[in-house]
Amino acid sequence: MAYEAEVSVHGDANVGSSLSEDVYSQLRREIVRGELRPNQPLAEIEIAERLNVSRTPVRESMQRLAADGLVISRRRRWQVYEHSKHEIEEIYEVRLALEGYAARLASQRITDVQIEELASLRDSAAADGELTARVEHNEIFHNQLVSIAGNERLAGMLAHNRNFAFNRQVASLYTPNDLAVSGMQHARLVEAVLARDGDAAERIAREHIQSALEIIIARLP
Repeated sequence: MAYEAEVSVHGDANVGSSLSEDVYSQLRREIVRGELRPNQPLAEIEIAERLNVSRTPVRESMQRLAADGLVISRRRRWQVYEHSKHEIEEIYEVRLALEGYAARLASQRITDVQIEELASLRDSAAADGELTARVEHNEIFHNQLVSIAGNERLAGMLAHNRNFAFNRQVASLYTPNDLAVSGMQHARLVEAVLARDGDAAERIAREHIQSALEIIIARLP
C-alpha cells in the first residue's frame, strides 16, 4: 500500500497531518492483525519506502504506536512489542467487561437499518480455510456491534485496548471445531441483539471472549 508524498512546507498543513494519520492507521492495522509479527524490527526508512512517504509521518506514527503499547524502542531501533501471556489475559479481561456491556447496549439501541446490516454481516461469514478473510470478518463484526452500542467513549476504550485480538497468529491456534464454535457464538450473539435481549447478548459476548482467551492461553507459545 502506498501513499502520495507529503506536501511541501508551503502546502496545506492539514494534508500532512492527514497523511501521518493514514500511515499510523495502516501500521496499527498491520500490527493488530498480525501482519507485522511480535519482535519484528521496524526500520523507518524501509516503511517510508514501502508506503511512499518521507520518514516524518513514519516517525510520528512510531511514537503514537509506542504510546499505544504496540511498538517499543530497543537500542534505538523500533520493533513490534510482544505481549506476555499475563498482559494478554489482562487485555481479554477488559474486553470481557467492555464488549459484554457493549453487546447489551447494542441490543437496546439497534435501529431497523442496523438490524438489516447486522443480519447481513452474520450471513456473510468468511470461509473456514481463509485466515485473512476470517480475521477481517471478525474485526468488522466486533466493530459493528460496538458501533451499534452508540457510546463513543466506550468505543474509544475498546479500540485502545484491542492491541491483541483475533489476528493471523491467534486464528492459526483455532482448530476447525474451535472455528465452528466461534461462528455459532457470533450467530447466537446476533440473534440476541436482534431480539433486543440485553441479558443474553451480554452473556454470549462474554462467553465468546472467554473461549478465545482460554484457547490463546492454552496454545500460544
